[in-house]
Amino acid sequence: MTLSRTDIGRPSIFIVVATGLLIGLPATGLAAELPLQGEYRITYTGVNPAPMKPVMIGPQRTVATSLSIMTAVNAGGSGLLHNMTGRCNGMATIDNQAKTLENHGFCDYVDADGDHVFEKWDYPVQPLAATGQGTGEWIGGTGKFTGISGQLTIKSQRVNALTEGIVQFVGEKTGSYTISRKTAGGD
Repeated sequence: MTLSRTDIGRPSIFIVVATGLLIGLPATGLAAELPLQGEYRITYTGVNPAPMKPVMIGPQRTVATSLSIMTAVNAGGSGLLHNMTGRCNGMATIDNQAKTLENHGFCDYVDADGDHVFEKWDYPVQPLAATGQGTGEWIGGTGKFTGISGQLTIKSQRVNALTEGIVQFVGEKTGSYTISRKTAGGD
């Protein structure tokens, strides 16, 4: 086959059409259906870009609120919280005399389809340290996450931030979930 100078570097019509079709497919067309129940191991990262100054509630006790920007990846490569972003609000109580921390809050994660999953989390009183362990529960969702419930164990660790004035952390969420679908008959 001989190509003229005008054909060199010009993509074939097949490549142009095929690329256009792939780019035009909605992300949901490529995503797998979320099973109605399952177990998971999720790795997450968080950044609190503007930590609030704690409020004193006693000579050795403070309370601080936080807003963290989250990213989550499911170790299975798909499923619950895979490639999802989120936002978490929390409130921590620190007792400097006892060297303890207690932390409670909520998260809202969203996927590429705009479906949300809502989480409530609690870190009971524990030693003030760079690592912590808490529990949580899925308290609802929208779209494919409507009717979700389940328990989770959360492990977290603060990491050194390269930017002064922010807080960064990583962790893992493990557990199981169930999605109950209500039918028109109320079942």
